[in-house]
Amino acid sequence: MAQEGLQINISDRRSVYTVWLRCFVLAGIIISTFILVFPSFLSSFYGPDLPWDEEERILPEGKTPAKAPSADQPKMTDTLRFKIPVYQDDFGRGQINFVLYPDGAIKGVWNGEYDRGEDAYCTILAASFSGNIDPAKPCIQNGRHDSSKLYFITSGSYTLLEKISSLGQEHGIYGLVYVRGWLDPNYTATGELFITENRRSYEVYSFSSGPVN
Repeated sequence: MAQEGLQINISDRRSVYTVWLRCFVLAGIIISTFILVFPSFLSSFYGPDLPWDEEERILPEGKTPAKAPSADQPKMTDTLRFKIPVYQDDFGRGQINFVLYPDGAIKGVWNGEYDRGEDAYCTILAASFSGNIDPAKPCIQNGRHDSSKLYFITSGSYTLLEKISSLGQEHGIYGLVYVRGWLDPNYTATGELFITENRRSYEVYSFSSGPVN
């Protein structure tokens, strides 16, 4: 008689399974609704890609973007020259100088010297990049579409000389450099500079220029 008291009724077991199934279905509906109704939570200023994941946006030299800038975006009528300090948090990381041509092409360099921590000093021996604007990429930030911003992306290579004072050593660092960002209608350029040796680990620096008169 005691063993019979411990047995679980089959109908009760089915009832438990039904409750769990309903919970899983409800959770799936909630997640799907969140994705469909609130896509802004899944988007960012640049999107989910790192710059080397969207190298297809960088056109061969001499080729212009298939889509022209819209009426809301900056007018590409004059050659623009930028000289902008680059920062990692509040620490300087040299500066970028680049030219933006009326056809959308971009050519630039990264140069300067800076401290990396308390004991390392870096000199940018050579760093150049090139690329172009891409009017087709939308700017979505905090769930809002800003049709006035014009995207640009470039890539290149760099060489650093790093000196370690305490060890009396210096060595070269070689890798890829990417510069990407957004141009406002007043020609303010805001963006990021990436350096990477292997496209897996990387450092990100930021920059922002004043408006071009």
